[in-house]
Amino acid sequence: MTAADAKVVTDSYEALNRGDVDAAMEALAEDAEWHESEALPETGVYRGRAAIRSFLTEFLASWESFHQEIEETTVAGDRVAALIHLTATGRESSAEVDAHYAHVWQLRDGLGLRVDAYYDRAEALAALGDG
Repeated sequence: MTAADAKVVTDSYEALNRGDVDAAMEALAEDAEWHESEALPETGVYRGRAAIRSFLTEFLASWESFHQEIEETTVAGDRVAALIHLTATGRESSAEVDAHYAHVWQLRDGLGLRVDAYYDRAEALAALGDG
């Protein structure tokens, strides 16, 4: 993986922080899959850009404020793990969230082919090593 490939991943999170789902989607292949963590209410597998766009749009709409900071990236072959710190405030509940989790991206031709979300960062790093 090149620095440009890793930048595709980090640029996607920056776009989501701005609420720009369309710009975030540019990081994903047309046939991408997003595998959400079973630890979250929105768990599931979203296949294709349209399904992922819908998921992300609905997810972002539930937050009054939302910011993901990439604290660290780890690269292994065609995959990158992004260790994320989320600070957010729920739109309806006003609940404040301060969480740490990870996403493991598999890239093909400079675009995300698969994203696996992990609530447990150690599990994500272990999965990165399994590839």
